[in-house]
Amino acid sequence: MVLSSPPSIDQVKECLIKLRQGPALARPTTLLTALDTPVRDYLSHGRPHIPGSAEQVAQLDATIRSAIGLLSDTERQFAEVDFNLVNDHRFPTLTERQESLASHQKCAAKTVRRHAARALDTLAYLLIASGTTETKLPPAGQEPAESRPEPAAGPENLADTLRAFWRLSPNAKVDIVCSEIPADERPDYASPADRNYLRYAKFADLDTLIYIRTRLAQLAPTVVVRDFAPSEHYDTHADVLVVIGGPPWNAKFREFLPQLPFHFEPHPLGEDDPLVVPALDGLSLAPRWTSRGELIEDLTVLTRLTVQGTTVFLLGGCLTLGVLGAARCLMDADRGPVNAAYLTDRLGDDDFVLVTEVRRVGGITDVADLTMIEPLLVIARSAGEGWGVVTDNTKRFAGRQHTGS
Repeated sequence: MVLSSPPSIDQVKECLIKLRQGPALARPTTLLTALDTPVRDYLSHGRPHIPGSAEQVAQLDATIRSAIGLLSDTERQFAEVDFNLVNDHRFPTLTERQESLASHQKCAAKTVRRHAARALDTLAYLLIASGTTETKLPPAGQEPAESRPEPAAGPENLADTLRAFWRLSPNAKVDIVCSEIPADERPDYASPADRNYLRYAKFADLDTLIYIRTRLAQLAPTVVVRDFAPSEHYDTHADVLVVIGGPPWNAKFREFLPQLPFHFEPHPLGEDDPLVVPALDGLSLAPRWTSRGELIEDLTVLTRLTVQGTTVFLLGGCLTLGVLGAARCLMDADRGPVNAAYLTDRLGDDDFVLVTEVRRVGGITDVADLTMIEPLLVIARSAGEGWGVVTDNTKRFAGRQHTGS
């Protein structure tokens, strides 16, 4: 029998939205009321079922479950929860199921809703494609094949992930503004008047500057990269602005502080400047030290903002280790793509602040793996909205206190 004409994606999406309300596929007969007749007919794959019969319900149920099984691992988990197919999140309403998943993933419910909406879009496409010769779902009664492991991502695919995250389009203009040592702390040869003048002698966070410049050259050799001290940078026309080093020694970072949900509490030179988050009862996080004055761990504070078409990355930390940790977290050849995908999957294009620990053993700097150990804190905002906490694992951090401010 010839299949009926395919409905539009919008028609299928509207039906799926109705279907995932209430008990969803935990009560298969809901299919008869949630799916419009044209959609039911199309998803029956031309089989001559009596409308409303148990056979038709079984066919529709198998078709939708099979399509869910074809989603990527990430999207499938949201679809399975939405359509009430996961015992751990089995509740009578969609809201309860999504909030349960959000609690399990330690993220905001709106984050789950955003990913669920994307999964629903993909599912609608797969259901329409199920009637074409290009995409065939398993026949009714046959469970979808177990998700097959995807081929390991090659080096170029990993590089693409990083290029996309850092907005490194071909011929993009990238400005780096690196922190600078206070004038009274610089060596003589940091002055242009010195016979052995070295321009970079006034730059602080040099490890991070060199690391970022090297990785940009490897990832995107056609990108135009310029570096500046804060006192040198006045151009606002870059596609990407990377600000290295926190506000004490980087005036460019200080320009963004009024719109950020955190600040660093200023202390005299030689003392730590703790990270303070006013919205969390004045939460204060500071580096941890041994009794002998050896650094145990610093804090990485990575911020992404979009300002009038320029993507701004603020790489901060309480100490230089935290700044380098921010760069390595999302530029490292191995873990960088994993961490970038983790953030993109949960936050999309939203502005965000990521806070996590970073450690060093000798000269080796630890590189965070956000899929293994979740961030200490993620705060995000969508366009036109205020900042909201997405992930809060700060209770695990020993150097934590509340100032009540």
